[in-house]
Amino acid sequence: MNEQPPSPPIIGVFDSGLGGLTVVKALIDRSPDFSLVYFGDTARFPYGTKSAETVIRYAIENTSFLIDQGATIIVVACNTATAVALPRLQSLFSTPIYGVIAPAAARAVAVTKTGNIGVIGTSRTIKSRSYTKAILQLLPEAHVTALACPLLVSLIEDGAPSEAIKKLIVSEYLRPLQQKNIDTLLLGCTHYPLIETLIQEELGSSVAIVDPAKACAEIVCPSIPCNSTTTTYRFFASDDTHRFKAIGEAFLGIKIGKVYTQTG
Repeated sequence: MNEQPPSPPIIGVFDSGLGGLTVVKALIDRSPDFSLVYFGDTARFPYGTKSAETVIRYAIENTSFLIDQGATIIVVACNTATAVALPRLQSLFSTPIYGVIAPAAARAVAVTKTGNIGVIGTSRTIKSRSYTKAILQLLPEAHVTALACPLLVSLIEDGAPSEAIKKLIVSEYLRPLQQKNIDTLLLGCTHYPLIETLIQEELGSSVAIVDPAKACAEIVCPSIPCNSTTTTYRFFASDDTHRFKAIGEAFLGIKIGKVYTQTG
């Protein structure tokens, strides 16, 4: 009797909103042949200002939903959820679950020359000290400056009144890091790569920027044997699917078809 080949993997990705699409793009860029289901929890966005207990509850619900949709691998594309909920998720579910913090911390340690590393993220992510701990575990002599940038996610999702105001806000957040003479900046939120060019212009070309989405994709994709002949991408949002579709297609550069509503 001939054995049936294993079913191709389906990657499930969730985030509090649109920022996780940076992870989707990185995954597609590295390995476009797998199928993927994405959930953006836009109705409960943002996660970064919520309590740890609330974020854990949301993360469990999101993971369950993606598994119900057929996901065989889960990527937590939200730094806040990774920081506070990843161990709980990994203990509750047998499905392989990846976060974005460990891969990004490893990349930052690999590229820094001076050990002066900056981290920016949401208030909840920075308060958790997850990035600082992960970096120091790999490079104990590192000097890590971690700053909360609570306005940036809303700035990215909702836009700024003008480009000048956007630049001013970014400049104010980054000034303390410039004073610390960092040579590496870790973007501790998957939204932040959407303004990476602006951040790089502010810091200058001598500062290396670490994108957690790309670092995560490097870890996830090699673990996925894929001989699929049928690739499908499905997208869900818990609110405003029309806006999600418009922004998602513009960012990913592909037609994503219908964005389904998930009311959880």
